[in-house]
Amino acid sequence: MIDKNEIIDVEEIKASPEEAEGGRKSDGGSYLVIADESEEVMVALRYAALTARAHRAKVIIAYIIHVDDFQHWQNVEEMMRKELREQAEKFLWKIAEGVNDLCEFRPSFSIREGDKYDEIVKIIKEDKTIRSLILGGNIENSKPGSLVSYFTGKGFSRLHVPVMIVPSDLEDKGFRH
Repeated sequence: MIDKNEIIDVEEIKASPEEAEGGRKSDGGSYLVIADESEEVMVALRYAALTARAHRAKVIIAYIIHVDDFQHWQNVEEMMRKELREQAEKFLWKIAEGVNDLCEFRPSFSIREGDKYDEIVKIIKEDKTIRSLILGGNIENSKPGSLVSYFTGKGFSRLHVPVMIVPSDLEDKGFRH
């Protein structure tokens, strides 16, 4: 099981960016994508993976677990945390396969517990290789998702990297790396 707040580099499992690029070292930094079950994640992940491949960079996929405070139910809380962590790991491995199929390298994982906005800011502050936070545009309607709203609004000043918002129909507009 992946430890709390640990970034796991799993590139060595198949082909690393260096192997995919004929032995050239990765020097393009990292692109951060926040994972959840939305379709927007897949749009952001595809863009991040193709951009990382083009720039010999890495992709970090972060999954933020929000666990409510169960002070009186410690056993229930521990079981719930364990189950949520296992679900997060399974989900990350599943989408990592897609990145590997597309770009021939596996992303790094970061599983965190806490407030999603605070944890995203912490990840970016801790990892100086992150070049950009990549978010997918809302597919269902014209209203932006919560991450896009926050990081283009009141949370904008908390970030020290650019935010890229990938339109959901970018592939339809000729997006090909």
